[in-house]
Amino acid sequence: MQICKGLLLIVLICLSNNYLNAQNPVSYPKDTALSAPELNFEVLWHTFEDNYAFFKLRNIDWKKSYNQYRPLVNAGTSDDSLFSVVSIMLAPFKDNHINVIMPGVKQFKAAKPSQFIKEFSTDSLRHLYWTMVNQTLTGKGFGAIQNYGPGFNNIPLFSYRVSNRYGYLRFNRCFVDGDADSKPDAAVAGKILDSIMEQAGKLQGLIIDVRENMGGNDEFAYEVASRFASRKMVGMYKRTRVRGGKYEDFGKAETWFIEPTKNKAFLKPVVVLTNDKTVSAADVFAMIMKELPAIKIIGTNTCGIYSDMYGFTLPNKWLVSLSNQRYYNNNMVCYEAKGTPVDINIENKKQDLATMNDPVITAALKILNNK
Repeated sequence: MQICKGLLLIVLICLSNNYLNAQNPVSYPKDTALSAPELNFEVLWHTFEDNYAFFKLRNIDWKKSYNQYRPLVNAGTSDDSLFSVVSIMLAPFKDNHINVIMPGVKQFKAAKPSQFIKEFSTDSLRHLYWTMVNQTLTGKGFGAIQNYGPGFNNIPLFSYRVSNRYGYLRFNRCFVDGDADSKPDAAVAGKILDSIMEQAGKLQGLIIDVRENMGGNDEFAYEVASRFASRKMVGMYKRTRVRGGKYEDFGKAETWFIEPTKNKAFLKPVVVLTNDKTVSAADVFAMIMKELPAIKIIGTNTCGIYSDMYGFTLPNKWLVSLSNQRYYNNNMVCYEAKGTPVDINIENKKQDLATMNDPVITAALKILNNK
């Protein structure tokens, strides 16, 4: 069973029951007559060996890693030391879907470095960043913010603003309720979104802002994309690593379709805003929106972490997740690690705060005006 992408942040915060229940098989070494620290290392290493999807793409020599780090673990290795060893071993993957969690104590994520976080490195700076975004919209004639849907971390599901010509829609996650199943959760999101799209029908264009979107469910991403499709079309393909097979052994491709909503689609120009904190299901959203006509993506490439999380539990009850799937666009291009590419590259800098003007919003409006 794959772990819902929307649970990634929730897992790290509160170890949700969905994660604990979404457990997949682990792989044991041939010799199990080992001390507890050694066995836990071996199970982690072998489970990655049998399931991870991107050793070659991420330039990881996994067997070399074993030879380097296995000698550091023995019967006397403490939990803290073992945690440190596996964290150092996994850090080079730069894959946000690799997590090691010592329940109730600490967690490690093999996160890809973020230029956005480097520029806006504190909560206060990121708060100022979004204040800048809102002030830019106000200066461009957009009205008051309207919020839709339940909050998460005190942020509503959808935020929406309009000017006399255009709309601005922002969502920072791709799930309504992190504990809900993905399909009914997406259906709830669709109903909430419909109330927004009814208002947007009279507008000449729309900006969709998924910068710093933490991800969630692929079904949510497709539910949103369906509001901009005029016909059924392939959105993506995904293939799962054959458990225990060779590194490049993958199962048959699973096809996902973008299907038009029953309500009238919004087929006017749309600009999608992304950055390298557009993660997971938000990566997917940007990828499938890129395939639709009248869509432009600007900002910077998304994070590039697409796979569902393969979650498993070590013998010592630590929780671990990895990426075991490859996602492709409808031309069978895999954007893993690179991220969904933008049509126009514009990077937010800390210096933008000096003028409180967001150059990405300005560029988006220029595109719409030219349309």
